[in-house]
Amino acid sequence: MAILSILRKSASLPKKEAMFWLNRISMRDTLVYLFLLFFISFLPNVILIISQFDPTQSQIPYSQYLLQVIVFYPFFMMFLIVSSISILTLGSWLIKWLCQRKLAYQQLWKMTSYALLWPLLIYHLLFFTKLPVTFSFTIGLVLLYIILFKMIISYPKKK
Repeated sequence: MAILSILRKSASLPKKEAMFWLNRISMRDTLVYLFLLFFISFLPNVILIISQFDPTQSQIPYSQYLLQVIVFYPFFMMFLIVSSISILTLGSWLIKWLCQRKLAYQQLWKMTSYALLWPLLIYHLLFFTKLPVTFSFTIGLVLLYIILFKMIISYPKKK
């Protein structure tokens, strides 16, 4: 049930109430939420990759390929999640520095991870249209930093 509460609160960002509630969530719950969010959002791509496997084009049998996807995909997703959010947090750190707000990197990391819900959903919706992938990515990135900016300016300034 905690994951659904986290999902509901992250969907209502950049509201202050949701932001401060999510700030109190443990890092374990944050990582579980992120893993599930990314796993569900990239599941159609994995199913597409598995269904397009051509044994005549590959050196490995289908069962070995399927096992590799099932075993390595979750580990790759965990690495991708942590490294991507760490890189995206550098942008929110820049916003924090420009706005002169009192926030630690850990807080910015959590804020970035929870603010990813809408940009990720919009990216995936636009991904299946005929728009270029770079356009979908840019729209998602701009939306992410707009949400983060609104979240960061609600914190007090440095003295």
